[in-house]
Amino acid sequence: MSPLYPFPRTILIAPRCFVKVQKIITAVRVICFTILLSAFSFRASAEDFTDAIHAYLQSCVETHKVNAGIVVGIVDEHGSRVISYGKLDNGTDQEVNGDTLFEIASVTKTFTALLLQDMIERGEMKLDDPVAKYLPKSVTMPSRNGKEITLLQLATHASGLPRSPRKSDPKVFTTPADITVESVYDFLSGYKLTRDPGAKFDYSDLGMGLLGETIALKAGTDYESLVVDRICRPLKMDSTRITLTGELKSRFATGHNQLGYAVPNADFQTLKGCGALRSTANDLLKYVSANLGLTQSTLTPLMEKTHAIHFQSDTPSGYVSTGGSIGLAWFVVFDPQGRKIVRHGGASYGCKTFVGFDLTRRRGVVVLSNSQDSFGIYPIGMLLLQSQWQSERRPKETNVSSQVYDSLVGQYRLSPDFALGMFTVRQFLGSASKAVIYIPAGFCLAVILVLLWRARSFRKRCIILGGATVVSGVLAALIVLVLSHRFCAIFNPSIIIRREGDRIFTRYTRQFSPEANELLPPFPTPVYLWSAISIELLPESENHFFNRLTGMPVTFFQDDRGKVTRLTAHASGAEFSFAKISDQPPKAPEPPKPHVAIELDTKLLDAVVGQYDFAPNAALPYGAKMTIWRDADQWVRLAWGASAIQGAVNLYPETETNFFVKSNGAELTFIKNDKGEVTAVIHHEAGLPDCEGKKLKNSSE
Repeated sequence: MSPLYPFPRTILIAPRCFVKVQKIITAVRVICFTILLSAFSFRASAEDFTDAIHAYLQSCVETHKVNAGIVVGIVDEHGSRVISYGKLDNGTDQEVNGDTLFEIASVTKTFTALLLQDMIERGEMKLDDPVAKYLPKSVTMPSRNGKEITLLQLATHASGLPRSPRKSDPKVFTTPADITVESVYDFLSGYKLTRDPGAKFDYSDLGMGLLGETIALKAGTDYESLVVDRICRPLKMDSTRITLTGELKSRFATGHNQLGYAVPNADFQTLKGCGALRSTANDLLKYVSANLGLTQSTLTPLMEKTHAIHFQSDTPSGYVSTGGSIGLAWFVVFDPQGRKIVRHGGASYGCKTFVGFDLTRRRGVVVLSNSQDSFGIYPIGMLLLQSQWQSERRPKETNVSSQVYDSLVGQYRLSPDFALGMFTVRQFLGSASKAVIYIPAGFCLAVILVLLWRARSFRKRCIILGGATVVSGVLAALIVLVLSHRFCAIFNPSIIIRREGDRIFTRYTRQFSPEANELLPPFPTPVYLWSAISIELLPESENHFFNRLTGMPVTFFQDDRGKVTRLTAHASGAEFSFAKISDQPPKAPEPPKPHVAIELDTKLLDAVVGQYDFAPNAALPYGAKMTIWRDADQWVRLAWGASAIQGAVNLYPETETNFFVKSNGAELTFIKNDKGEVTAVIHHEAGLPDCEGKKLKNSSE
């Protein structure tokens, strides 16, 4: 997702470090966010829908108060459209639009995969070719147990290569511009695989970047020239480039981190195939349209082959870089109706991107933002894809009294019931690996067959079959109910209704409990980043409202005294009930405030210097190491190691014990004992569980 992204956030959201959390959050995301953003009427109410999307984007930008913009593009058999809001923030007062350039980061990987398929069609490469076949003889490609890494394994993140080419010195700050061809070759020649190639999914920017370099070597040209000649020109994608002309630069949006700071561009020297491309919504809609076969293109047959599943990971798919069903670079999911959805996301230092399309209903969505803030880029993309683009009219708004609005305001918590349990079970069965389902089922069937074989009479066999049926039914019902209650107890998903004048807005929340790490069975993905953006509800009657963005109905229920007690909403073919637990909604979260660095005495800076060990936990199943040292007389620097991506970044003091990272707003709080000695550090970042690392004794720099 984040090409060669060296900052702590990447460490925490790396696929192997968030597998457990991803497996247990699914139903929360599906229920809560789908309730807020599900089906809408597309064709019959185009203007209303466009206005609703625009209002949502405006709320995203203005609520978070960052100098950024968002662009949404949609395409189907009836054409395409672009909705946008916000600024380029590139020294002009220009607003973002369909021609605004963004860093598309890891969406670049899908272009690399298409180039690979093109080379295969030309007879110049084969999927099962070893990568070493196309590299200089001076490069020793890592192998294990006699197994060599193939081109297919690079394209499906199954090579066993790490996410980035780590440097031996963790104190060296690594950016894409720092990585040279020579350093990559040196790293490969000295790297030892920890598992056989093809054994496991592990998202690798290095692997996909190496694939791009390998293809370019075989073609006798550079990566960008290949993309332009073989993809962009046939599709008339004139604004998709790595090297920008003056005219393209004038349309290039400045990226921002979570605090709204402008951040530098991710300029690549090598490994460009993993995330170097810049593009626009209009260009990407052409790309998506060709993938869907909506436009005539010689590339469409090649694109269709990249959608075919080549690797099945035991990590359920859903988040942009988690695994599951993988084509050539593309991630593939199937919705409850069996529709095939192909998608990929990207995140650079200051931009986020989503590109996805539904092959069954032939529709595609592009979402681009020049901010790392949690705007809900991935959720809105997937949920727009899964929405019902039908021709029925959207619900019509009516007028209701202010007293009605007042009665709705409050906080509503998801109620555990059989419907919720069944929904959770269906989601689990839909994304769990076959082994998780077939092995227990096979064992139970084997036990029943043994009992039937040992039974000597027809009557006993009937009793065994009847008993097995009853026990299975009771056990299934208990599992459904237990999962429903356990789910609600751990996550506490809620919907908040608040009023602003004569308008009401809905926002969802959830409280992540440490117990979630111990929840069994694991809930499946997909997992999407959480967003606290409010969405407006419009009244259809006094008790029936609908989501302005999606048109989805929400019904409020009253007791005999006329007091609102609960609401229900339909999502993914199920109805969910939320009980009202408070008439006072909690305050909306404040937008992040920029930190202010202060000067500290060098002795105070030296107190935090050392090595810290993060034990395995919900956010870091493999644990991590962190080194902090002082650089000159004012700042300290930190570097993550072990299972995390290595690389150094500046750390700024806000108080004697609180420090922060400008690049992503992460905070470090140092814990001292009675003697004033630092004994531990707590890493905090919005949207992620806190992690505590113990300071190792006698560790100093």
